[in-house]
Amino acid sequence: MTQGPTTPEQARAEEGGHGPRHGIVRTALSALRRDGRPLFGVTARVTGLAALGGLAVTVVAFLVMWPTFTEIRLGAIRARIDEDSYAPDGSRVNDMWLTLLACLPFLILLLHLGCAAIQTAAARATGGGRGRFRAVLGVYVLRGVLVWAPVVLGILVEEYFTTTTFREYTALVPKWEYPNLFEVLRYGPPLLGMTTALVLRLGWTLAPATAATEGLGPRAAMRRSWSLVWGRASAWLRTVAFALPLGGLTVGMYVLLHLAARPLRSGTVHVFLEWGPDNTYAAYVVGLLVPIAVALLLTGALALPPAHATLAVLQQRLVRSRERQAAART
Repeated sequence: MTQGPTTPEQARAEEGGHGPRHGIVRTALSALRRDGRPLFGVTARVTGLAALGGLAVTVVAFLVMWPTFTEIRLGAIRARIDEDSYAPDGSRVNDMWLTLLACLPFLILLLHLGCAAIQTAAARATGGGRGRFRAVLGVYVLRGVLVWAPVVLGILVEEYFTTTTFREYTALVPKWEYPNLFEVLRYGPPLLGMTTALVLRLGWTLAPATAATEGLGPRAAMRRSWSLVWGRASAWLRTVAFALPLGGLTVGMYVLLHLAARPLRSGTVHVFLEWGPDNTYAAYVVGLLVPIAVALLLTGALALPPAHATLAVLQQRLVRSRERQAAART
């Protein structure tokens, strides 16, 4: 029987529907070429909003740290007058680190907001997309908390027993009294926490794509991802085979873009000193941050759309593979 012309829906079904004939990466790239314009539009808007949000957080952090910058500047001037060397006091440096840690949750939230929007649009571009942005964002937040919790807990246990961070005089397990137990507590809890975090992160790799594709809530999407990844050996091997290269390519792209953006440092310092306050230390910090910010924004804009599209296609393939196996058993 002669088959009629192929409709766009049939073409999408052949590439991303039942009975796929193309590889996952090829299917994702084909979907981006065919239906990727909305995804790229969302990515451009997300990048702009992330830049504005990051700039706002940075400005607030600089306002909070400005007395410290001023004290460091005055100390350097006094040392130059006295023809002496100068190094910032450790307490002032610690205050700046604490301010940075206080800003970190807001920056991570910006990252999750952007990733959720891009993942939702990527699922629509690859033929799925029944999920809501709120559910996908909930997956990112819940997964981030649960994955990082073992790491933080392991570090806290190590600090509690082997350092004086939580007490004034001596550690609970001093190295000179309990050398073997000290080594176990020094390296055991952090390594155990990191191992647990890696297992959890791998099992929930497809949770955002599941929420975006199947319309599930955060907890249901994470349970679904866990069963898809760890249900069969071939499934978690395929997940690792795609997740690790995507992560490696993203990190490599960031490193290259950061190296390419380093010449911006001197120009940024000059502009800050020309149009901003006369504080060379603050200008130095701004010069360090600008290449990092530019590299992060460009990496997200270039790497996240194909990465999220690939994960969405992988999730759809694993679901169809499980459905075929279930149908074969019945």
